[in-house]
Amino acid sequence: MTRRVSCPTLIGRAAELDRLDAALTQAQGGSSVLLFVSGDAGIGKSRLVTTFTDRARWRDALVFTGGCLDLAEGAAPYAPFVAALRPLAEELTAEELSHVLGDAPRELGALLPELCGRPPTRRDGAERGRLYELALGLFQRMAALRPAVLVLEDLHWIDPASADLLSLLGTNLRRSGLVVVGTYRSDEVVRGHPLHGTVLELERSGNAERIELSNLSRDEVAAQVAGILGTRPATRQVGTLFDRSEGNPFFVEELVAAGPTTRELPASLREVLLTRVERLAPETRRVLRAVATIGRVGDEELIAAVTDLPSEALNDALHEAVAHRLLVVTDDGYDVRHALLREALHTELLPGERSRLHVAVATALEKRGPSAELARHWHAAGDAERALTGFVAAAAAAAAGYAWAIALAHYERAIRLWPEVPDAESRAGMPHAELLGRAAEVATAAGEVDQAARLVEEAMTEVDPAAAPTRAASLWTLMGRVRWMAGDMAAACEAYDRAIALLPTEASARERARVRGLQGHALMIQCHFRESVASCREAIEVATAVGARDIEGHARNTMGVSLAMLGEMTAGLAELAEALRSAKEREDAWELGRAYVNYTEALLWAGDWAKAAELGMEGVGTCRRLGYGRTTCMCAAGNTLAALIRLGRWSDANRLVDEVMDIDAPPWQRWGVTLAMAELQLRRGDADGARRHLATLAETVGRTDDLDLASAYHACRARLAILEHDPMAARSHVRAGLDVIRGSEFTRIGPELCASGIRVEAGLYGDPTPLLEECRATLAAMPRMPESEAYGLQAEAEATRLTGPDPVLWRSVIALWDDLGEIYRAAYCRIREAEAILAVRGPREAAVKALRTAWAAADALGAGALRPEIEDLARRARLDLVPAEEPDPAEETVPGLTAREVEVLALLSSGRTNRQIAETLFISERTVGVHVSRILHKLGVPNRGAAAHLFRASN
Repeated sequence: MTRRVSCPTLIGRAAELDRLDAALTQAQGGSSVLLFVSGDAGIGKSRLVTTFTDRARWRDALVFTGGCLDLAEGAAPYAPFVAALRPLAEELTAEELSHVLGDAPRELGALLPELCGRPPTRRDGAERGRLYELALGLFQRMAALRPAVLVLEDLHWIDPASADLLSLLGTNLRRSGLVVVGTYRSDEVVRGHPLHGTVLELERSGNAERIELSNLSRDEVAAQVAGILGTRPATRQVGTLFDRSEGNPFFVEELVAAGPTTRELPASLREVLLTRVERLAPETRRVLRAVATIGRVGDEELIAAVTDLPSEALNDALHEAVAHRLLVVTDDGYDVRHALLREALHTELLPGERSRLHVAVATALEKRGPSAELARHWHAAGDAERALTGFVAAAAAAAAGYAWAIALAHYERAIRLWPEVPDAESRAGMPHAELLGRAAEVATAAGEVDQAARLVEEAMTEVDPAAAPTRAASLWTLMGRVRWMAGDMAAACEAYDRAIALLPTEASARERARVRGLQGHALMIQCHFRESVASCREAIEVATAVGARDIEGHARNTMGVSLAMLGEMTAGLAELAEALRSAKEREDAWELGRAYVNYTEALLWAGDWAKAAELGMEGVGTCRRLGYGRTTCMCAAGNTLAALIRLGRWSDANRLVDEVMDIDAPPWQRWGVTLAMAELQLRRGDADGARRHLATLAETVGRTDDLDLASAYHACRARLAILEHDPMAARSHVRAGLDVIRGSEFTRIGPELCASGIRVEAGLYGDPTPLLEECRATLAAMPRMPESEAYGLQAEAEATRLTGPDPVLWRSVIALWDDLGEIYRAAYCRIREAEAILAVRGPREAAVKALRTAWAAADALGAGALRPEIEDLARRARLDLVPAEEPDPAEETVPGLTAREVEVLALLSSGRTNRQIAETLFISERTVGVHVSRILHKLGVPNRGAAAHLFRASN
């Protein structure tokens, strides 16, 4: 038995709640408002109204709530009004109650039987009119005491008498300060229902307004589930819940209560869904069962073939199902309105009935040619042979359209069916090992690397390397790709070596070129760039000779990265541009993703960050459009974020993070994005945010052989420690990062680590010499790259803070960062330049200029990490961050203050905060703070209040 759970807060519905709040505001102004809140069962009508009434009570409104009873239970007349008004005596004093009831309380007995006693039974229209007249007076007098809210729930069960009274209230209560809110299920109030005409007429006349609640979005479902569970749910869990519930909040709650892995429809939910079906005509129920079995391709011809109903009877049944909002008309025909209703209808079928329906659907669909739907119906009908053939064909078609996840699902269905089919190899058109290999290929493309590895390993057990060496080599090659996708570079290289060793002498040139190209890829990832270039050149030569453009493109892609890392940047970028062009031309999804990742990475090294950002955004969009692997998409996003952050385009970086956050990937696949997010938080001065991001990578770094990841992680951790004023931790992470790359060909990040380390030593008055020597040696041994050159010169400048400040050297560093467009790094160096100028007693105006430029950059970026250093230096050196403005005597309204200072003082005197002043004058809040300090100093007053008093006295 499942336990009902619910989210403690209202999710979504902000606009709807605002409209209800506005209605109460109107009532407080003396107007009356009638609102209908409609939507499907479980959509959250009651939750919305309950939240509103809680807020209404807080605003000191009278609140009365009643609900209709199911007409099948023999509801009494005026039931919702009787229930709502029952607590009237508890809400009002005796004097107020007497006033509200008026001169004829006995005649109000139909609405207030417990207070007034039941009136004599009379059926004539005059007496009913008298009751309505008294009811109007009652509500008017009640709302005159203070604004009142009358909630009438479940109006889809309204009795005729209550419907008449509700219509009367809507038509006559215009200026009474009353809010009437009625809720009903729109899927039950169809044409012919007593409420249907009432709502339409009141809306048409302008006496009522309807609020239709729609389903929650995927993000809102995620928030709802997080509220229920008390923790952020996995992306995949949210996706499953959203797909099954289609955003209905009640359905989400019931599915969560049933358990995250439960696929069975909860009994409570099935009962809710099927109750409405049971009320329909037998032919309509027959059509609904047929459409639920057919799925999403239920056109009239197919429905007729499955139900065998005459044309007229079928039309009547379809009309009834659509009118009751159980079927919807689609581009393909008809579909059950909700996925869970389809599931409930299908579950209710008896086994024999279900099988017969699926056979009927499959037989009809077979005339239209092969399809995934046809395979699904043969499978459901128990015909494994036809289902196997259909799923293999459907998988191939899905893979051709880059629908990797769908292709994998079809292949896995075929694999499960294989043991049930005697002539499976003939039916599938391939051996079992080949089927497993194809499934592994699409699993790799979909980013399901664990699943891909399992499939390849299973295929390997069925292939004898001695009897079929080429096939075995192909599987080891595939395993290499899978291990690379998993981040295990050593295992990838080992797999490629096994593939090379297995290839017989007579193996085709194409196969040998393919393996050599993939081997070059693995060597590149391990930073063995020279070996990688040699392997790729061999692959390109052979592939070009045999016309294997796909293998050639892959090898050029890899070689471009290796050449760039070896300093042959022009040649490397040319190879990468050609690889991208070739992949686009061939529509090779796998290679296209790699090309975007590698090309943007090389552009980052080359210092062309603007082009890297532009190409990276294009690459992320392409990867998402093709549904390509999580690793490739996250790598492209990580490179793009790195470029955007360096360029100071932080808002664009935030938008990209939001775009890729829904990709369900483990930490080792999203490390580039995680590090970029941590870096952005560090620059903003948010140490806690950066630490949270980095914590998700700690375990991955501990077991990875990826030099790029490990060294970048320690570089980021060192910067975090510097921000937190923990020099010993910073020193430790600098050493760890340098240990990772020492002795390898991946030394690009060395100068950055050394610059951070020397900055720490300067703060500790330590010895920068060892780090400075290592930095110089690293730069001498590595190819020239703009960013590394800038960090190398910055390391030299950091060392002068201990050996003798050098403003000229800092200006040289600033010039390098300015050329690259690195606003943040240039701003940091300007702080050091100003510090050096002051230390050597240089021109103060030069120090002021440098510090103000840094302040403006930090202010524009929102770089909270730089502001404390800038403000501290300005305070110690008594430098003004905001240029002084000469007052114009003709315009002075307060002697001694500039025009801008007068503007700030005027706003201050009106009671505005610094933030509000900043928003009004379009300047930063911190700039306002500087103005206020100068105003207090010039006026000679101790605080803001005294300044405001002086300003008001002078005006």
